Amino acid sequence: MKSPEAVHQVRAWSYENILLESYRYAPGPAGTLPRHSHEDYQFCLSLDFPGEYRYRGSSFGVPVGSLSIIHPGEMHSARDPEDRRKAANYRLMYLGPDLLRKTASDLPGRTTGEPFFSPIVLDGDLIGRFLKLHASFAEPASELERGSRLISVLTQLVLRHADASLRYDPPSRAPGAVKLVREYLHDNYAQNVSLEELARQANLSPYHLNRVFSREVGLPPHRYQIAVGVGRARELLARGAPIARVAAETGFSDQSHLTRTFKHLVQVPPGRYRPQNSKDVQDPGPEPHDTVRA
Repeated sequence: MKSPEAVHQVRAWSYENILLESYRYAPGPAGTLPRHSHEDYQFCLSLDFPGEYRYRGSSFGVPVGSLSIIHPGEMHSARDPEDRRKAANYRLMYLGPDLLRKTASDLPGRTTGEPFFSPIVLDGDLIGRFLKLHASFAEPASELERGSRLISVLTQLVLRHADASLRYDPPSRAPGAVKLVREYLHDNYAQNVSLEELARQANLSPYHLNRVFSREVGLPPHRYQIAVGVGRARELLARGAPIARVAAETGFSDQSHLTRTFKHLVQVPPGRYRPQNSKDVQDPGPEPHDTVRA
């Protein structure tokens, strides 16, 4: 949500197929984050600074202490509503749709399919559980504790905040050609794919594919492929992979290309997107307490 210069540090780590991030921003001018999407559900807890999303054609204020939820594949942008007069801290978690779908299907009276949530959740008890879950992934904890906390958070989230009468219709249910091309780009994000190649996959002309894809998805195919590659880069960096190797494995021409693109979309260069247990050249100072202002 911030300008790149404002980011003090990002910590990232993974557990199985779950990506977790801890952002800390220094005081500074309001910033913005360009339109993008994620393969997974994005959960973002704002600890001490408000925000604003542009999502599904509407603007949503993100109050301090709220948990925002962005569904897989949904284009969204974000901005600061005001300058930061003090440090701002966020905790993020990315979960695959299969995990939410399974949680919902295991609960009595729930339909199968991906659950649908309001983009902003205000629930003190659930947010407290989310913080403890996030900490259990960052610190030494048993597999039993992590698994128990995860199922507790997801179960309460679905029971309290999923609309039982609605199933989420992900963008993949857009016209068949667009769905096919999205899947192809996810499978080939590191390849130098041409528009003509995509058009053949979709059985459309290049012009028609580019127009339909941009209209349905919100980004042209080349920018969508870049976003998929950056998402994969985040996962690799969180596991401690060297930046040069990450650039090679995610389809960027070199480390500089990855750095420019990553900084634009994530708001911090890859060198400052640190695995949780890495050492910094400069000590960022004590981490803020994981409490939410009332």
